Amino acid sequence: MNITFLQKMLLVLALLLAACEPNKQVSELIPMTVQLASAHQAVYGGFYLAEQKGYYAEQGMRISFIEGNSNTDLVAPLADGTAQFGIMGASTLISERAAGKPIRALATILRRDPVVFFSLAESGIIRLQDFVGKKVLATPRLQARLHAMLAKAEINIDKLDVISTGSFTDLYTGKIDVASGLITSSVLSAKQSGYEVNIIYPDDYGVHFYSTTIYATDEYIAANPELVTKFLQATFKGWTEAVEDPQTIGEIVKIYNPNADPKFETASMAATLPYIHTGEDYLGWMKPEVWSGMLKTMRAQGEITTSLDINDVYTMEFIEKIYGENNS
Repeated sequence: MNITFLQKMLLVLALLLAACEPNKQVSELIPMTVQLASAHQAVYGGFYLAEQKGYYAEQGMRISFIEGNSNTDLVAPLADGTAQFGIMGASTLISERAAGKPIRALATILRRDPVVFFSLAESGIIRLQDFVGKKVLATPRLQARLHAMLAKAEINIDKLDVISTGSFTDLYTGKIDVASGLITSSVLSAKQSGYEVNIIYPDDYGVHFYSTTIYATDEYIAANPELVTKFLQATFKGWTEAVEDPQTIGEIVKIYNPNADPKFETASMAATLPYIHTGEDYLGWMKPEVWSGMLKTMRAQGEITTSLDINDVYTMEFIEKIYGENNS
């Protein structure tokens, strides 16, 4: 069968169009950036999974992530448009809002605070009352949390020897008696190093804080409600799968952080699960009484001294819409 010149040209054109179609689809995705609070790690596993599985792309978005650290201004990238969404701790968000930063929480992924105090099992320090007369490591950021716990237990802070600098590994050499850190990293590291530890939870002393929280600026939320909804829908889908199959997260983290230890990150994700899926309500859900309680605690400890309406700190509009639609 002879192929005419016209037929050849039509065939070439068809092949070119087919080759260009994926690029066309990619170019139509809206580029969006998420500002992380720290380096790439398992605590962001659900976001990574949503990106890798194409859930953001399904919603018309091409997502990228910016790493942060303890010195990163987590508000500036959203204010100048470099990022559209950000991740930070709920107490930090309250502080930023109190300082006049126009950001608002959209959903909370870690709905229990993974910050804990811990001691070596052999020390016999198993409760807050056992801190009396002991050397307790609490960074400046965590000292307000410690003060709140002590106030609940009616223990004077002066009865403790509080140390503000150091590492949880100082437990191993006896430089400190009690360390503080994340149960998903510091405690996990201690256990993997062969140390059995006692864990003292702030929750057990009536200090309830949210942790990993998604936020955006008031301006962006008002101007882009549909995009906010789609971003959260894709994010919740990713986190749902991360909770159901945490064993996949270690290798996914390594895609973003080549130096990551997949086994450690998988273990970290597994340790995070009770803080994400509390069994009380929907993933990402926020309770007014928890936000109010956080603000009350922060005021009592002098962290917040300015006027602040807690209703300006978060919005339930989008998660109520998403879960309302899912239940209809």
